[in-house]
Amino acid sequence: MDTVRYPEGHVLLRHLARELPVISHGHGVYLFDKQGRSYLDGSAGALVASVGHGNREVAARIHEQLVKVAYVNGTHFTSEVTEELAARLCAQAPPGLDRAAFLGSGSEVTEAAIKFARQLWVERGEPRRSKVIARVPSYHGNTLFALSLSGRPHYKKFFGPLLSEVVTTAAPYPYRSGLQDYAREGADHYARLLEETIAREGPETIAAFIAEPVIGSSAGAAVPPPGYFAQVGEICRRHGILTIADEVMCGCGRTGSFFASTPLGFEPDALVLGKGLSGGYVPLSALLVKGAHLEEMRQGSGGFMHAQTYLQAPSMTAAGVAVLDYFEKHDLVSHAARVGAYLQRRLREALLPLPGVGAVEGVGLLAGVELVEDKATKRPFPRARKVVEGLLGALFAEGLILWPNTGHADGENGDLVMVGPPLVITEGDVDELVEKLARGIMQHMERR
Repeated sequence: MDTVRYPEGHVLLRHLARELPVISHGHGVYLFDKQGRSYLDGSAGALVASVGHGNREVAARIHEQLVKVAYVNGTHFTSEVTEELAARLCAQAPPGLDRAAFLGSGSEVTEAAIKFARQLWVERGEPRRSKVIARVPSYHGNTLFALSLSGRPHYKKFFGPLLSEVVTTAAPYPYRSGLQDYAREGADHYARLLEETIAREGPETIAAFIAEPVIGSSAGAAVPPPGYFAQVGEICRRHGILTIADEVMCGCGRTGSFFASTPLGFEPDALVLGKGLSGGYVPLSALLVKGAHLEEMRQGSGGFMHAQTYLQAPSMTAAGVAVLDYFEKHDLVSHAARVGAYLQRRLREALLPLPGVGAVEGVGLLAGVELVEDKATKRPFPRARKVVEGLLGALFAEGLILWPNTGHADGENGDLVMVGPPLVITEGDVDELVEKLARGIMQHMERR
């Protein structure tokens, strides 16, 4: 079997009108299917494969743990690899984050972070603090409350009655901010909008504010304006609101710093990681919290009221330790910063002059390319034309895998291409990626 197309097989496929090649193996930034075709994985799958495909060093370390013990109930036992991963993450985390829990996905760990914040307010005798402020556009996961937090209105078409109401404020989005000078005016502008939102809702009702330090696919790797998180942190502290950094996509070295929050001056009360933390070798996510907050729970109800089947499983945490070891051995974060700067420059030089390319944003090995029908007015393509789907389909046929996003311009329309290759990518690989992407855009826009 070289390909699968619905209704073949028994897998519940997400797309029911697409033929899927069967992958045989991967190596570095490349995947190979059973028909002998190769693909440059320019998005690291779903921005997951941080240490590349077919990484024998990492796989061997996971295997060592699997033959010792793969699973224990995290409420009964701990393990050396779990303790080591927690200690190493907390040692380099933003100030005060000195406790870690491990789960299986970004969505799960986002839910856990919100539950932690809510429980803390109940422990403190402030049960009215139940609201969470999220930003639009944003994305925080696919379980129901994480999806509720995600500023993507088009999800409500199917799941609206199941979603919770959350409070929203505008996310920093340089291409569509409407500001004359985003870098100079942006921090004050978006901080003022947050302050107005808090005043309208009542600060005594708000438990937490959640934000991606560098926005992922929802706003095309948008970087906040200078000073934004300093102002956000001051506002939230003044009103007693807990802050949560969502680094599921932008963390673990992708922006050229292990934690994306650090160079941006974001010092959150909780932080979540996922995706690149295990490099895709097993499911793994992490919640980092402050020990001082956990101590409040110990003195109150006695502990954090959250557990899931694979909480702290050593098979998962062994992958995290193996990935951290690989990062250190190969100085991968510095490599990502250096090659990431090259990627950002090459993308801007090659793509911004092209028809249909409105913006290229990003930092490190995380970038977004926004496609528009009219560059002068920034008018997006009508969603019915499915521009980004057509482009990425054509690129896939040419052996380049990238990640799409839609709906960011106005909640329905908008086309984004996300670039986020494995952190092991070389400058030569970057050249191949950019050349294929530029050629694909030129050909695709000519047909538009």
